[in-house]
Amino acid sequence: MSQQFQFLDIIFLGIVVLLLINRLRSVLGTRPSSDDPVKNETGQPSKVVNISEYRTLESTTGSKMEQDIEASTNFEENAEVVQNLRKIKEAFPSFDLVDFMQKAPRAFEYIALAFAKGDKESLKPLLSANIYQSFEKAIDERQERHETADFSLISFKTIKLIQAEMFGNEVELTVEFETEQTNIIKNAEGEVIVGDPTYIETVTDIWTLKKNMRSSDPVWVLTATHSK
Repeated sequence: MSQQFQFLDIIFLGIVVLLLINRLRSVLGTRPSSDDPVKNETGQPSKVVNISEYRTLESTTGSKMEQDIEASTNFEENAEVVQNLRKIKEAFPSFDLVDFMQKAPRAFEYIALAFAKGDKESLKPLLSANIYQSFEKAIDERQERHETADFSLISFKTIKLIQAEMFGNEVELTVEFETEQTNIIKNAEGEVIVGDPTYIETVTDIWTLKKNMRSSDPVWVLTATHSK
């Protein structure tokens, strides 16, 4: 009989222990498992940042810049330019040097042809205010004299990135274009008064193009130009 009472006492003590454990859990809480989302004071799951993603970005940014420089065969090696390109890439990971070097000659040809045709509407969004004023003045003066320009781009001999700078959110890249081209001016009667349509000349132009890297506008605007 005494053994039966001892057995009941053990069961009763076990129930008391379980109740105490549950009470402690409700007061102190339990340690979350690795699979449980961490919750903030509002009871909502907190965003857990995987720092490995940032480490990967940090480690690949430099190598991506090196790949871009290596892939851009039309690139004039210069320690200052390379250093500035790395800074630009760190500040703006979306910056793509290879893409820029591929599009720069297209922009050169498009702007040169639009200027020869006197197409001010096409030129305006691609030029800074002061460059547009210069181009507009030249076009207007040509039209006043009833002259027409005829420009033909034969080929690009070399395309070199010679300068890279960053001013806040704006990036400026200066490119040297060495091209073979023909340039002639005709009067109102269609007679050639400047140039020779049979002569292909080699011309070196240096253009500076600027872009606000925070802007959604993909256009690089021409801000300065001169010939060697």
